[in-house]
Amino acid sequence: MVDNDDEELEERRNAELEFISAAYDPEEAWWEISDDEQLPVIYRRLKLPTSGYDDSLCVILSLCMVPGYPETDRLDIACSVEQGKSSAALLRSAYNAFPKLIETCREQLEVGEESVLLVLSRADEWIEDSWPDFLGPAAVAEERPTAPASSISSAAKVLGRRLIYSHHLISKIKRGDMRDLASHYKLTGYMKIGWPGIIILEGEEDSCAAFYDHVRRWAWKYLVVRGEQQERVLDLDASRKFDQFIETEEMSRVAQHCRDVGLEALFRTSMKVYDNTGDSQGNDVDELPYGALVYVDHMNDTKGYRKWLRKTAKEVDCFLLIKQSYPNHDFSKRPLIIVAIVGESDLVRQFLKRWRTSRVDVDSKGKPCLERMITILMEGQLDHTGMATVDWDKAQGEENMNLSNEQLLLLVESIGGEVWKEALVNARS
Repeated sequence: MVDNDDEELEERRNAELEFISAAYDPEEAWWEISDDEQLPVIYRRLKLPTSGYDDSLCVILSLCMVPGYPETDRLDIACSVEQGKSSAALLRSAYNAFPKLIETCREQLEVGEESVLLVLSRADEWIEDSWPDFLGPAAVAEERPTAPASSISSAAKVLGRRLIYSHHLISKIKRGDMRDLASHYKLTGYMKIGWPGIIILEGEEDSCAAFYDHVRRWAWKYLVVRGEQQERVLDLDASRKFDQFIETEEMSRVAQHCRDVGLEALFRTSMKVYDNTGDSQGNDVDELPYGALVYVDHMNDTKGYRKWLRKTAKEVDCFLLIKQSYPNHDFSKRPLIIVAIVGESDLVRQFLKRWRTSRVDVDSKGKPCLERMITILMEGQLDHTGMATVDWDKAQGEENMNLSNEQLLLLVESIGGEVWKEALVNARS
């Protein structure tokens, strides 16, 4: 039997898909069912103005209707260059513009509201208003007189390195965009994910600078360059200390590689230690994430309760995960409901305080009531690196709460380690 809510979501999604088919020519916009997850994906071909260039450039904006859209999830937005014969300068302008275009489109998204028309309209406006700002510098570069070959050779052989420090690096979207950006600029190094986030770059000096200038425009809790190096070399690639751009959860792996290739001083800048003196220039507070594992006795108004949790997590800037499991897959019994909150310590505590003092559910008579039956199973700093494997972007608004008992234990362990797993086992017994 199909749930009424699921039928309503399907109808709302189908209405937007029908709009795409009716409002656009097939060459302008179309939709398909994705091969991997069987989800509707809308594609919009955008032709970018290329005044001053002889070639053209088209990009494809994709909007994926994830399972909870539009009621509890937002569209997943991505952008790519359509295959063609665009110049290197044009392509670089496009890659530089992508994050801002995607950010602008995401600003139109609102949980509970259909967003396809808003996003596509805003994308058209952005191309008209903002794309020329990205195109201009590239056009100037194309028209600049060619410098003597010896000058170009000298400038191109400055090897640069950067160590970029972030409060955390969890988002799979950001990580994917960074891998693409590193590939575009031919940069190697490491991307250490989790709390904190560390990005080490190596490549042409101008490319290192362009990478940071690009990513710093994204939304970050905290992002800064803590260390950099430049050296003039005869052969750029032969002088590299990193062969590829690697993503890892292990800080020790990054540290050991830097020691092995003589870059320990660069790595130590991540701890604000400079000039090999061993003196720290200050300490970061709460570099490790803080988390709380909460047992919820019941949710009478499941939809409203979850909506409140997600809204509050967004307001206080915490990561949120809501899951439940039924004993022995018996759906006639009350499920075990678990909520995980992760972020800075003061923000997690603020979330918990608001939870206890807000009317988040309804009583047996349908009247709003305070929550008096939650139990905090674990609370404190998290030093378990495996938590970076959780897709927090997806978890924030994921509608499907159900997991098997074994899946729930594994998920909880991936966030808080063995101590969280033991706390959950004890809560179930």
